[in-house]
Amino acid sequence: MYTGSTEEQKYLTTLRKEKEAFEYLIKQKAVMVIPEEREGRMENDPELERNTAPANATVNTRKGGAELGISTVPQKIIVDLREFRSELPSLIHKRGIDIEPLTLEVGDYILTKDICVERKSVSDLIGSLNNGRLFSQSQAMCRTYKRPVLLIEFDANKPFTLQDKYPISKEMNNSDTVSRLVLLTIHFPRLRIIWCQSPFVTAELFQELKIGRDQPDTNDALAASGADLEKNIGRYNPGPYDLLLKMPGITSKNAFAIANHIENIAELSRLSPERLTELLGNSISANQLYDFLHKELQDQPSTSAVGQVVKQKPGRMPLKRLEKKR
Repeated sequence: MYTGSTEEQKYLTTLRKEKEAFEYLIKQKAVMVIPEEREGRMENDPELERNTAPANATVNTRKGGAELGISTVPQKIIVDLREFRSELPSLIHKRGIDIEPLTLEVGDYILTKDICVERKSVSDLIGSLNNGRLFSQSQAMCRTYKRPVLLIEFDANKPFTLQDKYPISKEMNNSDTVSRLVLLTIHFPRLRIIWCQSPFVTAELFQELKIGRDQPDTNDALAASGADLEKNIGRYNPGPYDLLLKMPGITSKNAFAIANHIENIAELSRLSPERLTELLGNSISANQLYDFLHKELQDQPSTSAVGQVVKQKPGRMPLKRLEKKR
């Protein structure tokens, strides 16, 4: 590089622009207002300090003549490993709740033994409704947990819409996002939809949902996340299988054990208490199911239009789907 050449002037110009850029950055950072939800906080930031009190320590703040003891059971939430790309697990941990990372195939967050949460952003929600993935996820949650939850997070500072510029039609349209969301709630009536405007609100909501409920079990979460869950769900007819799940003593964990050994509901009613105990692995659940199936009802038999008694036949619809021969 020669003195006074064009290359020297270009090099000096680049150095000057870089110096001005750093000076401008330092000046702006000195007067910049830091938002509450920003990432990359300093190590000594009080916002990152974890609350040392238990998560259920603020359930009852009024103390009368006798002080109420606080439960010493540690609070725990099972989180899918893919969720650690977001800031929600760190916010949950900050509230004094332990995080247990697992590779989950059903749900993203397991709050209790019965509550499973699938977390979606608005863009992910629309994409999952279009490709049908949300239907499969909701089906797996409803078949595995008693209280499935669909959590939709949105940014309060960014407006969004789920409908087109045209007004909503009275007829259902499969290509419309709102119609697909309505059909999802109709098909899965136990699915609860929750809207949260930030991860901070979501962490607070999770803490409130865990109050007074049992902690999730790691073994149950791993069993529900088996690779054969979708295969087992597709083997059975939805009607008889849903009826089986509504019977006392039947849970999503032992339903497969019953369904694999019977052909229909009528055969289930003929099983002995010892056989039910062997299949369910629990005598209490077996006795509840046996008493339910053999309880005498006082209902009158239905009659036809001409007054003749119509005998009610037990349901013999096969529980398992018939496989087509190739």
